[in-house]
Order: sequence, then C-alpha cells, then structure tokens
Amino acid sequence: MNILKKLWSAYRQWYVEYIGFSNQNEREDLSYFRDKLFISILILTLALSLFSYIPSVGTAIVLDKWFVVVLDTVAVLVMLFLFFNKQMGLMTKKIIFSVNLFLLSFALIIELGLSGNGTILLFMLSVLITLFGSKRAGVLSVLVTAVFYFIILVIYYTKWIEFNFFLESPIEVLFIVFVNNIVFSLLTVLSVSFLIGRIHNALLKENELQEELIEKHKKVIIAKERAEQSDQLKSAFLTNMSHEIRTPMYGILGCAELLKSYHQEDEEYQEYVNVIEGSGNELLEVITDILDISKIETGLMTVRKSNFNVLNIIDAVYNLFLPEAELKHVEFTINNFISEQDVQIYTDSDKLTAILKHLIENAVKYTSKGDAILLSCSIDKAASQLKFSIKDTGVGIPADKIDTIFNPFYQVDVGNKKALHGSGIGLSISKAYIEMLGGELVLESELEKGTNFHFYIALDS
Repeated sequence: MNILKKLWSAYRQWYVEYIGFSNQNEREDLSYFRDKLFISILILTLALSLFSYIPSVGTAIVLDKWFVVVLDTVAVLVMLFLFFNKQMGLMTKKIIFSVNLFLLSFALIIELGLSGNGTILLFMLSVLITLFGSKRAGVLSVLVTAVFYFIILVIYYTKWIEFNFFLESPIEVLFIVFVNNIVFSLLTVLSVSFLIGRIHNALLKENELQEELIEKHKKVIIAKERAEQSDQLKSAFLTNMSHEIRTPMYGILGCAELLKSYHQEDEEYQEYVNVIEGSGNELLEVITDILDISKIETGLMTVRKSNFNVLNIIDAVYNLFLPEAELKHVEFTINNFISEQDVQIYTDSDKLTAILKHLIENAVKYTSKGDAILLSCSIDKAASQLKFSIKDTGVGIPADKIDTIFNPFYQVDVGNKKALHGSGIGLSISKAYIEMLGGELVLESELEKGTNFHFYIALDS
C-alpha cells in the first residue's frame, strides 16, 4: 500500500511540475482546489484508461463491435492529447475532457444500450464535473444528459432511426430508467455541491483560525522576548545593586569590628556595636542571597567541587542554629547515619552548606515553643547519593501553597508576623543548588502538623 502511495505521489508531482502548475501562486479560494482536483482526476483517468484499453478493445473485437473499438481509441487519444499539452489552459482542458466523455457515453448507449456502461459513465461524469467544475456545471451536465435521453425517446417514438437496443427494451422501460438516472444524478450533484460548500466554508474558517493563531503566536513571542529582556534587566539590576551595597557593607562591618576594641568595659556601648554587627551580617546575607538567585536565573552560577569532611559542615550548621532554636525553646536534634569511613565526599561544599542553612533556617523560623526539628543524614553507597531530611513540627504549609513555595521572593505565611523575616528566596536557592548537584528536593507538609524537606545530591567517586 505504501509503495502504491509513493508511486502515485511521484506520478502526480511529476505531472504538476510538467504542466507548470506548481509555479502558480496558491490561492486560498475554491477554484484553486478544484483545479488541483481536476489534475488528479485527469492523470488518474488516463492511467485507468490505458490500463483498461487493451482488454476493452480485445473484448469488443471478439464481439465484432468495431464501433466500440473506434470510440475507445478516440477517447484515449483525446486523453493523451489533454495530458501532454502544456500550452492549453486548465479551463479548456476541463471542457474538452467533459465533452470527450459525454460523446463516449452517448455513443456507448446508442451502440450497447442499457446493457453497456454508458449510463454509468454519464452518472459518474456529472459527479466529476461537479467536483472540478461547480454546482452550476454539474446541474448543466444533468440537463445535457436529460436532453440526450429525451432525444433518444423521441427517436424511439417517431421511429426516425432504428437502434439495436430499441428491440430489447420497450419505451416505457427506457422512460423509467432514464428518469431514474436523471433524478439520481441531480440528487448526487446537489449533495456533492452541498458537501463541497461545507468543506469550503470549513477550510475558510480554518484559514481564519490559523491566521489568528499565527498572529497570537507572534504576539506571544514578542511578549516572551520582552519578558526575558525584562527578567535579564531585573537580574542585572539586582546583581549590580548587590555589588554596590555589599562593598559599603564590608566597610560598615569592618568599622564595627574595630569599634569593639574601644570601651570594652561599657556594656551598653558594646551592645550597640553588636547590634550594628549583627544587623550588618544579616543584611549581607540577604544581599548574598539576592546575588546568588540572580546568578542562578542568568545561568552564571557554577559548581566548584572538592573533597571535604561532610560531618564538619553538618556540625557547623547545627551549632550555628542551635542557640536560636534553644532561645525559642525548640528541640533541635541530629540523627547521623554516616559512618566514619564515609565522611570524605566529593561535591560542592559551599552549596551544600548553603542548602542546609536555608532549609534549617526555614524550619527554625516556622517553629515555636514546644516544637521539634530533626536533621537526619545518611549515605546511599549503592546509588552514590548523600541524603538529608529536615523535619519539623511547626505550622506546616497549606496545600494550595505547595506548588509556589519555591518561587523566588515568596513567603508561605504572610500572616505569621513573628516568622515574617528574610528575603523569601532561600528555598529557591536550595532547590536550584540541589538540582545543580544532580539531586532532587521533595517537600511533604501538612498544615498545623509540620513540614519535612528531604533531598539527595549525587556523589562523584
């Protein structure tokens, strides 16, 4: 089946190029599609005519029907002339094609009567003319057939000419057959015309929708480009501002460190200096987070791997947040399942530290007196993965916020004024870092029951 399809496509394409039809500008109207259909009908009719010519002529010779031999030969020669003529227009070809088949049909009816295929050919010709012509042409072909049938009946009635098939069928039978043929032909022509009209309207509607979609697609592309440009400008602005703010912050923190050496006996003075230093460090962390998320969004963030002791990082982060947890009367514990033989790992230590800091900070932020935080860590040697779990019994996250919790600058509980601090980008950075290290972050949470962040990162040998 595929071979026949390929042969037909190649055959049709060759003829379209042969007559130069492919060089015409395509028109989105019905006449263009009718012309394409006529080309297919012409080349298919010629192929079938040549295929059936020899057996048809052979049978006619055996039956001593030499008139049929002449008719078939003339009809095939006309088809060949239409097929290979490059200069003739398609409209002229359509007219000659129709007249040729009309004359062949009339002659076959006169020669063979109702037992031949002349009546079937007339019926099919009306349908073909409707397809490659128009509704008007189809109806006209039915009228031509009706006139021919009428003339045959008049000749039969008046005995002007004696045809062989007059002896086989009485005039009443011919009248009924001819009327039925005309009615069925007209019904078919009108049905085909209605169908073509519907298809044409559907094609026009489809073209309109395609044009609308193309226009909308162009607008979407423009909007996307503007959004990307705006996002790049935003990231560039944040990066530049982070650098500009970070530079004087180092100066402030340096001066605060220097001021500590003065008035060491003055507790109030030292408290003020500590406030400056603490606030400065917090602001510096926020600036660093903004710079990091900008680098992540612009693709400038890189991974720097090295060998290090993972327990040292875990203990350092734990000791960093333990005082704050104790101050809030939150139980903070570690379940360490990493053996001493596996403590040396190869990955990005800075990013792992940042991940743990952000996730534990988030747990401490959204827990209160009486809650608990559990940090678990292990190594899966078979999968070559370092696994962590940070589970808390805090306020939890609403189900409708789960999908947006990792969006930059988003804070899950804007109603919790006591917990509302920070930049809202810690989780975004953590998720991005975990994925950069070949891992995955999974969030499980239930409102008023707590949250569990568990993740893994890939370990290189």
